[in-house]
Amino acid sequence: MAGLFDMLKQDHREVTNMLEQAIESKDPSQFPKVKKMLDVHMEGEEKFFYPILKNKDKEGMLEAYEEHKVGKKLISEICDTKSGNETCIPKIKVLKDVLDHHIEEEESEIFDEAREVLNDQQEQKIVQQIEKLKSQKM
Repeated sequence: MAGLFDMLKQDHREVTNMLEQAIESKDPSQFPKVKKMLDVHMEGEEKFFYPILKNKDKEGMLEAYEEHKVGKKLISEICDTKSGNETCIPKIKVLKDVLDHHIEEEESEIFDEAREVLNDQQEQKIVQQIEKLKSQKM
């Protein structure tokens, strides 16, 4: 079974790669797949990962939740934009920028804090919860 941090990093890489492909090809047709993956990923973090860290770094967790809100708003706008619309790809670029910032903070700061708080059992429980969520929603 993959570790929590490896699993989350893998999700980050997959989403980043899909967004880069959409931007480079100027083809947003794969965006519904990106949306589904992001929705499930963010839900898993918000339900199972972030709550454990709220006592360690309340401000950092609030910031992470706010970054998710911004991401969700952009995702909604992209989904509401017709694929031929000239603003679709620029919105995907902005989403990628927001996600790049979020991923950088999460993988450097939040993951380090989580390693201080989580024991192996807690980490594996979160992995199982997120994998179950993925199997139900993807």
